[in-house]
Amino acid sequence: MIAPLRAVRADPLLTACVAVALALKVVLFARVADLPFRGDEVAYHDAGCALANLVRDLAWLRSPDGGELSRNVVGSGWFMPGMGLVLMPLYLVAPEADDTVARLWLGLVSGAVFVLTVVHVRRSLGRGFALALCAFPALVPVWVLLSLTAYGDLLAGLVLVLLLTRLVDVLRAGQEGQPPTVRDGMVLGFLAIAVVYLRSSAVLAVVAMAATAVVVLLWSLRRTGERSVLGTSLVSAAAAGAVFAGLLLPWSIGASAALDDRVVTTTSVPTALANTFGERAEVCYGPCDPGSTVWFAPVRYAREVARATGGGEVTVLNQMSSHARQDVTSRSYARDVADNFERYRSIDGFGALLKPPDAPHDRGFWQWVARDLSLEIFGPVSWLVLAALLVVSGRRHSEQVVAVLLKVGLLALLTQPFVHLAGSR
Repeated sequence: MIAPLRAVRADPLLTACVAVALALKVVLFARVADLPFRGDEVAYHDAGCALANLVRDLAWLRSPDGGELSRNVVGSGWFMPGMGLVLMPLYLVAPEADDTVARLWLGLVSGAVFVLTVVHVRRSLGRGFALALCAFPALVPVWVLLSLTAYGDLLAGLVLVLLLTRLVDVLRAGQEGQPPTVRDGMVLGFLAIAVVYLRSSAVLAVVAMAATAVVVLLWSLRRTGERSVLGTSLVSAAAAGAVFAGLLLPWSIGASAALDDRVVTTTSVPTALANTFGERAEVCYGPCDPGSTVWFAPVRYAREVARATGGGEVTVLNQMSSHARQDVTSRSYARDVADNFERYRSIDGFGALLKPPDAPHDRGFWQWVARDLSLEIFGPVSWLVLAALLVVSGRRHSEQVVAVLLKVGLLALLTQPFVHLAGSR
């Protein structure tokens, strides 16, 4: 069992850093308060409203509207329902809430999760890591601005850090011969599925960190020689897996039924692979509908083919993706991966998402604060992260555990440019 966390003593410097980060969020809220939901945010808004209606129907013992859930929660299967669940309480209490109120709610949620993460990092990893979190990313202007949007990447990142702190606590207890309990496993499973629900592409980081933690834990406990200790640890790991799979199952079943094909997390990977590494002019076995985007047009084409042939939409998307990538070579793939890594370190793409269209007087702000200043911070830190991956820790076991989990998680996150069109979110 994990030992109870010790109380965190008052830390004036850390408190001041948290206050500065939250104050920056309040100041920057004024810049996006009137910005209507755009792009993916519209899908998250619709999902939040649909889930709020589902709760009302269940509360009043009415039959849920399956059509609304299929259209607005599942949709094309691109997005896990994590951000819809975050927005659901707002639309449950205030069904007519406008986008300004929604952005305020998202800011409050992300601010609360940030403070919770800092507290747990301070308790589990130490003051230095907590201060570092307050500086980066919490003081990067574009990160703060995005924390006021419905994109789930930032919340997923914070919850992933919470998962890391919990794994460290488990492994430290294991070093002292104390196996995790079933409750510990359930908490880990919940945090892991929360990360995936908020950002499905983080599943690799979650699985890699969890697998590493299981190996390290069993290695630490093996020296006790007691089968009961190892058995308890395996039961805890099974509980974590059961919670993760059990909470993933409703989404997988619902999405599979709505799309009449097998869906585990999301359906966007085939189209992303085709658009990133393949020939876009061949995604629809030739040019797609010119009146739509490179993301929506393939889905529409696949849907029509699936209806005509009686097959599954996701199966057709996989076939289209394979066709578009049939001429990919090692050289072209390496070039595209290099371009992806450059996008990973770029912030330009989010200026258009965050800048109000009717605010030309803000051009200097968006150019300097939202892009240039953020890049000045983000650039050097990205190189520090890469350098940290090469550092070998020779300190005590607990610090080695933190280093290993951090490196495994970062390496898993850095796989995105190899499989998907990358972005700095």
